[in-house]
Amino acid sequence: MIRVLFILVMTLLIAPAVWAQSASGPPVEEQSEAMIDTLKRMRIKREENEHKKLLEKGAQIADLSAEISRNYAHRTIVSLPREIEKKLRDIEKSAKQIRSESGSSKDEPLESPPASLDEAIARLDKTSQRLNDNLSKTSRHMVSISVIDDANEIIELIRVLKGYIR
Repeated sequence: MIRVLFILVMTLLIAPAVWAQSASGPPVEEQSEAMIDTLKRMRIKREENEHKKLLEKGAQIADLSAEISRNYAHRTIVSLPREIEKKLRDIEKSAKQIRSESGSSKDEPLESPPASLDEAIARLDKTSQRLNDNLSKTSRHMVSISVIDDANEIIELIRVLKGYIR
């Protein structure tokens, strides 16, 4: 009996402390709104970072293509050296990532493939610059058909150029 009475008294003494702790925090609605706002800010930040990475990939493609054009365009060569293969792979990988992030994944063949190595290099440089310009004009909210088309063309031109590697 004393044990039951002791438990009852302790319960009555502890109950107000427990009630005070639960009442001191902000309401559940405020907590959930704050959490939703935090999640929205995190999502926006992630999308901004992803868009920034796409812009960097576009600039990388333009730089590598310009370097290839400077080194190999307008020369009387009929094949490309083996060391250019890594640059072509990097361009292709970045173009595929841009295309994928832009909402497409299928390869489309070129309507008019280049007839020579020189033409393929010049076209790669021109398309890479156009892709970079189009990417810089888009926001993270936009899907640009021209970006997808340029990325597809770059991927196909890389495949053509890989055929010229000795």
